[in-house]
Amino acid sequence: MKLFFVGLCIMTVIGCDKSGEFIFPKAVVQNLADPFVLTASDGAYYMYGTTTNMGGGFRVYKSTDLLKWEDEGWAFSNRRENWAYKDFWAPEVVERAGHFYMLYTARAKVTDRLHIGLAVSDSPLGPFEDKRGSPLLGLDYAHIDGSVFIDSDNRVYMYYVRDVSENIVDGSRRSDIYVAELDSNFELLGEPEYLFSPEQEWETLPISQGWLWNEAPFVVKNDDIYYMTYSGNPFFAFEYAIGLATSSSPNGPWVKYKNNPVVQGSREQGVSGTGHNCIFKSHDGKKTYMAYHVHMDPESGGGPRKILISQIRFENGTIRLVKD
Repeated sequence: MKLFFVGLCIMTVIGCDKSGEFIFPKAVVQNLADPFVLTASDGAYYMYGTTTNMGGGFRVYKSTDLLKWEDEGWAFSNRRENWAYKDFWAPEVVERAGHFYMLYTARAKVTDRLHIGLAVSDSPLGPFEDKRGSPLLGLDYAHIDGSVFIDSDNRVYMYYVRDVSENIVDGSRRSDIYVAELDSNFELLGEPEYLFSPEQEWETLPISQGWLWNEAPFVVKNDDIYYMTYSGNPFFAFEYAIGLATSSSPNGPWVKYKNNPVVQGSREQGVSGTGHNCIFKSHDGKKTYMAYHVHMDPESGGGPRKILISQIRFENGTIRLVKD
């Protein structure tokens, strides 16, 4: 599968060694953002994401080879009686004990505030239904981008973002990353913990004065190291990119890699706004992949996005993109 490299270059996700140029793979799905890929027990892969119009639900795409994806229709369609009414973003799906749990972001009718919801289905294709009648965490502030990580001891953690729309700190609007421990039914245990904010030079660029972003957290574990990828800068900018932090515990402290961002656009290749990624395994467990979105129009940025998939590996406490 020739997707990733030319020449003899091995380009680290956390810093290029400058010996060659990474060649971005071709897009596998158009008009989709914030991708999540589920390696399901039925032997297929399922992709969910934010649709271009951010309407009342989420479509699902199915693949057996990660190259060809079939649109299988709406996995989740919002109902009139649901707590949410618009701004449906960033779905992620967890398979447990024959059921499929979808976390998603949407705007609540009562508060007009962004919250995280939970919908359930017996199939990865859906239909997913949110029967709770209310958001998942019950927090009194806007929060988005819920992502579940289940540790080797079966403890469940959800990483999420305190949203920039309401989080004003020292006169600036800022999105911060938090973690909350959940029980086996995805109910909140204790108080969420603050993890980190935009602080590195690359994620505090003066693109939108007074607005700073760390969002889209995603955590995996390899050889007792916890890796969190996240996105920085406004989603519509060329500089929207992926950063990396590591920890010895799911609760932190998390240390950001000094040479972030780890994945960023290329003006020469016409790639803009690399961000909001997920990491997933192949069915045989031998390969690890990253799915992420980029702008369909790199000149204007923002607007419709498309999905790329790159293979990665863990090496010496870092993440590297894999040679052909």
